[in-house]
Amino acid sequence: MRIGTALILTTGFLLLAVHSSSGATKEDVEKIFKSIKWYGHASFAIEADMVITIDPWKIPSSAPKADLILITHSHSDHLSPKDINNLKKEGTVIICATDCVSRLSGDVRSLTPGQEMDVRGIKIKGVPSYNPSKPFHPRGSKWLGYIITVGGVSVYHAGDTDFIPEMNDLGRVHIALLPVGGQYTMDAEEAAKAANIIKADIFIPMHYGAGVVGSVKDAEKFKSLCQGEVRILKETK
Repeated sequence: MRIGTALILTTGFLLLAVHSSSGATKEDVEKIFKSIKWYGHASFAIEADMVITIDPWKIPSSAPKADLILITHSHSDHLSPKDINNLKKEGTVIICATDCVSRLSGDVRSLTPGQEMDVRGIKIKGVPSYNPSKPFHPRGSKWLGYIITVGGVSVYHAGDTDFIPEMNDLGRVHIALLPVGGQYTMDAEEAAKAANIIKADIFIPMHYGAGVVGSVKDAEKFKSLCQGEVRILKETK
């Protein structure tokens, strides 16, 4: 954790505050980490003040209804209208890549890489996510990774991507969810190289198992190669 010291003057009192460069404390980061559930593959939920679900696919019926649903791209293991409809409730906002909009209903808002959106105090930024030299996720599709800022803590969901130059420009990331399964995305070695550039406080491997690609061995290899702290989550069922 990169710690700095700041002097804050408020209502006549001089206070000494210790915080990270983004304003989030180690305790803030741990609180958000503990609110994260992994539903396998690339599906996550952040259950903080709002329930934010990312790429829901094969979600168990016990999963809570979502206030905000984020979809990275239109492949069926990331865009699942059935799962989205099961998670929707009155007032649910869905944010997605442009080519996903026509397959969804309700309060659907499109986003492209570089754009930002605020939903009830939650900041959402779209970032590039693509394969530079593989055909599965073309850069021209403008599919998404997301940086989600909750309570001052930034959570990066990389989407289906390889190690790309834009990862140098993400800014401060506290928690990073990185694919490690290979073939369609980064493998463990690439993900470790990306992690060493991103320099998050906590890394969570994803996009393995689920009968698609990769296994927990890829997550363990990523952990062994990564210079940062890696926490391998158990799938929530």
